[in-house]
Amino acid sequence: MIAQSCALTLRQRAAPAERPSLHECARPLLAWLRRDGLFCLGLTASAFVTASLVLAVLNHDGNRTAPATFQDRYQTSSFRQLHPNQIWPERVEQAEEQGTARSAPANFPRVVRTLRFGDSQASLGNAPASAATANRTAPLSLQANGTSLEDMRRSDGSLRLRIALRGSLQNPAWSPDGQSIAFTRFRNGYNKGPADVYVFNLNTSELKAVAADGSNNISQPGSTWNREGQIVFSSDRGGHDEIWMVGSDQTRAQKITSRSTHVAYEPSFAPDGKSLVFESHEDGRGKSRVTLFEAGQGRYTDLTPPDEDCRQPNWSPRGDYIVYQKLAKGRWDLWVFDVKAKQHRPVTTSGNNTDATFSPDGRFVVYSGERPGQDGASLLAMPVEGGRSVPITRHRGYHGAPSWSPDGAYVAMEASARDPDGSQTELIITPVQKTLARLSVEGG
Repeated sequence: MIAQSCALTLRQRAAPAERPSLHECARPLLAWLRRDGLFCLGLTASAFVTASLVLAVLNHDGNRTAPATFQDRYQTSSFRQLHPNQIWPERVEQAEEQGTARSAPANFPRVVRTLRFGDSQASLGNAPASAATANRTAPLSLQANGTSLEDMRRSDGSLRLRIALRGSLQNPAWSPDGQSIAFTRFRNGYNKGPADVYVFNLNTSELKAVAADGSNNISQPGSTWNREGQIVFSSDRGGHDEIWMVGSDQTRAQKITSRSTHVAYEPSFAPDGKSLVFESHEDGRGKSRVTLFEAGQGRYTDLTPPDEDCRQPNWSPRGDYIVYQKLAKGRWDLWVFDVKAKQHRPVTTSGNNTDATFSPDGRFVVYSGERPGQDGASLLAMPVEGGRSVPITRHRGYHGAPSWSPDGAYVAMEASARDPDGSQTELIITPVQKTLARLSVEGG
């Protein structure tokens, strides 16, 4: 259209007498602009605005490659499970050895999203089963220097539970909703009774004694609760060690096992709430064995042979495995019993590994063990299929009896700055950081 207008103008210049006015010459150009040109100008303006917005977003994201604060970085991280063949990145270990690895400051974020577990089946003691399906509840806010927690000021961001009790605090176990922790208080020092079972609410700091009659009442970490808030523990009340159960609302305790020829310790609920596993042996004789008790049938079944010393069994949340520790050649190692296949196999072989429990998804065991070059006992995690252990704690001193929070974000434990024998322990909570635990999910 522009070329035609110019040709017409040239022809008109050849005949001056017939030269049109300037307005008449520009009329075709103006018509084209009205029909097509304005549309093109609009497209150009739209493309310019879109490009500006894209550049602005890219520039903003580029400035946020790493979160501005540790709080941002930690709150955006999520618990992920480690593939059995995945290897801890060597550059992380090198950075930690050189002291250049980033660690959590004392004021790390305390916000935890918890999961509530439940099951529709009937359970032991007419209470619904525990740890079967997960549904979200409101977030649990953990505030350092608040009513329930105080800052440990450790580089891993550990928090000390603010519990006003004398004695040695041991064996923490998270409630299924993540709001409370059950634990054992040994009144006269580490593993020195009498012992009491308490429940501590992390939201309100309310402290309840649920079994404190002057006997040795001892709960365990791991699968200690059912969905109705009942807690299983061992007690020597009545002069004989048996398994008991009590509600966190301080209801009357109920005796579960009753065998005059055997004692029972360290119980753990099955996920469906219908069965228990515990450590038992004949009164005053024999080695400890892992025993299954099916409440509906009133039936006891030894899962380990009488010539082996096996202790501290704990049931996985998925119900497929029972982990326990076994003494062989003077060393303790972790083993698992495959419930369906009814087979035993080792998880660790390095020795001196105890206090095993499971991660919330049942894919990992967390336990107390020794790390080369590290004084004391550390907490480590390992895939239930076996593999390379991953440290949860990296500080000197003793760390034991771990229990993973239902949302996978924290591990509670008993801890002391030195060997706890002859002294006492306190309860602490530490975050499971991606840079610390490297628990990553591959394929769900």
